[in-house]
Parts: sequence; structure tokens; C-alpha cells
Amino acid sequence: MSTHFDLCVVGGGILGAGIAQAAAINGLSTIIVEKRGWGSGNSSKSGKLIGPGLEYMAPLSLLQARERLVEREILSSIAPDLVDGDWFYVPIYSHSQQKPWRVALQLTLRDCLSAGTNLPWHRRIPEGQWRDLIGLNQHNLRAVFALRDAQSDDAQLTKEVLRSAKQHGAMALCPVSFDGAQPTDDGYRVRVTKGSRSRAFDCRFLVNAGGAWGDQVKQTIGALGQLPRSELIKSTYIEFREPLSDRRFCVDGPDDGPRIAIVPWRGGTLVGGAERAFSGSPDRVETSMADVDYLTNALRYHFPHFRHAPSDAWSGLKTKPLTRSAANAWERRLLILENARYLGVYGAQFGSYRAVAEKAVVAIMRILNSGPEQVSDRSYISSASVSV
Repeated sequence: MSTHFDLCVVGGGILGAGIAQAAAINGLSTIIVEKRGWGSGNSSKSGKLIGPGLEYMAPLSLLQARERLVEREILSSIAPDLVDGDWFYVPIYSHSQQKPWRVALQLTLRDCLSAGTNLPWHRRIPEGQWRDLIGLNQHNLRAVFALRDAQSDDAQLTKEVLRSAKQHGAMALCPVSFDGAQPTDDGYRVRVTKGSRSRAFDCRFLVNAGGAWGDQVKQTIGALGQLPRSELIKSTYIEFREPLSDRRFCVDGPDDGPRIAIVPWRGGTLVGGAERAFSGSPDRVETSMADVDYLTNALRYHFPHFRHAPSDAWSGLKTKPLTRSAANAWERRLLILENARYLGVYGAQFGSYRAVAEKAVVAIMRILNSGPEQVSDRSYISSASVSV
């Protein structure tokens, strides 16, 4: 194998795969390393939804909402076999914290942010058609809205993006243990281990796409100094073998908690997620019965006839974006240390992986091209033009 690369990406989740793909497409010699399996960590434990939910309609989230709406259309184009678009139904009850007029305003804002895409605008379902939403609790129901969104198999998408990266020349090592990296005159000397065999190679730039394990990765890299710690959020989901409906719903959580998605999944039903702050080792994430009960109660309130017990429950971790001061940039999902030739990823979501990966690679190319040993002087090639 080659022993010198322009870029080394640590972490084989959707963000690492996306960065490796974008880098390889643009001619950077790239290697990506993963310790377990491609997409086997938290990239396979998302809510499966691509577009932004109503929580993204707050003023400070509008740019990310626009980004995810655009990304939804791009992913539908480049991965049509992996992206399933459909209508999601949002019931509003008399006791709901969000009143119908406010939800209608949020959805109208969402529609405006999707300008330039082919996404249809939301609609309000007439009361006479509520009975078509078979099984939905209609006691004190005041309004039902429908918005267009999409879901995808996140683990499979990660594998396909990684396959595309390899087709464009990236080298992929998995499973290997990332033993650390030490700075050199032109980047880093990286060491990895598989079983009893250790390898070393050089790279000019290092990307930490370890996600929840990002802090562990940082500790093995020399000369980075004090960097912000990741804040982790645990998201819990429950699955049922039994199908609830062929329709998709976005419902209130118990006690006016955050909205919960209820979607068909692998012949059954997926419900989630319940979110809470997490501290501890990302290798030991436990699903609590309190979270399972929370999701089960939300499902049974909205669909009283569905009395099945969950067949599975699991939790994943995601990192929160940095504060603007910590990131020292408007893009709070990327921490770029130009002099150290290091980039860390914070808080990027499954639905916007491609856009974040492109921002990362544009920054990396700018930094590498500013040195005496330029990589390329050609224009940037967008991964939006590459099918996966």
C-alpha cells in the first residue's frame, strides 16, 4: 500500500465517508480508517429522516433548515434507490403546546426555505379526510397538516458513499485501530493496527470524523493543544415487528415534549427519538426503560389500538455543534486548525452529511494549495454530480 497521502480521515460513519468521497473526487490521495465497520456506529442509529423537522424553524436554525431541504433533493437525485420520499402527517390537538396557526406559520416558512427545489408545499388536511388516517386518535383533534419529507437507510447510504469514495481512488482500511498520529514537517505520521500487525503512513492533512469517539481520537494526536470537548446527545428509538400504517407521522411527545417520528421500517414500525444529554463512554450507551416508555406512551396516545410491545430498542449518540466562539467561525460543525492541518467535525447530521463534507474538503484544499507543494489548481468538483 502507499505510505503517503494528502488526507487521512479517521472514522467510517456517514461524515467520514462523505469527506473521503468528496476528497477523492477532487484528486486528493485519501485514506479512511474505521475500527468496527462502515456505518456501524452512530451513523446507523439516526432517525432515518433527511429533511429538517419543525424544530429547525427557529431563527438561528434557518440556514441549516435550508441546507437540509436542498440536500434532501440532491440525495433523492444521486441516491434514488436509497431515499424514500413521502408525506408526513402532523396532528395538532387542543392540548398541544403548538397551536395550529403557529404550526401553519412554521410550515409556510419551511416551504419558503425550499424555494428553488421541487418539494411541494405543505397542506392542511380537511376534517372530512381525517378518517382516512386510520387508527389516529381524533379526540380533541384540532388540525392535521401534511409535509413532504424523506427517509433513508443510513447504514446502507454510508456503505454506498464509501463505495463511491473507493471507486474514485480512496483507500479504505477496516477494521483497524487508530493508534495515533504525530506531527511531521509536512503533516502527520499515522499508525494503525489490525490484530497483531501495525502499519504506519504519512498524510498532509488529518480529519477527525470520529463523532462520539472524537474526543478519544483527539487524545492520540500530538501537538493539537487544548481543543473543545464534544457535548453528546443520546437519541433512543424503538422498533415494532408489526406495521402500524403505510403512512408516516410526526407527533407530539408526552407532556409537550419534542416531536416524535412514527414511520414504516423494514416491514414494521420505527418510533423516535427520545433525546437527553449524555456523559460517559460512547462504548457504553444503554437504553433506559424510561425512554422506551416515553416513546411507547406517545405512540399509544396517538394510536390507542396499537397495543404491541416493542421488539427492539436502541440508542445512538450525536455531538452538538460548537459554540460560535469555540469554532471561531460561522460554520460551527467544523473546527479547522490551519497551521496544524487538522479538521474536527462536530454536530453534523445525517441529512446534511454531503454539504458538510463539501465545506470540509473545500477548506482542506485551500489550506493544502496555499503551501509550496500544491495539490491541484483545478476547480472544485461537487459530489452532487456523483451517484451513489
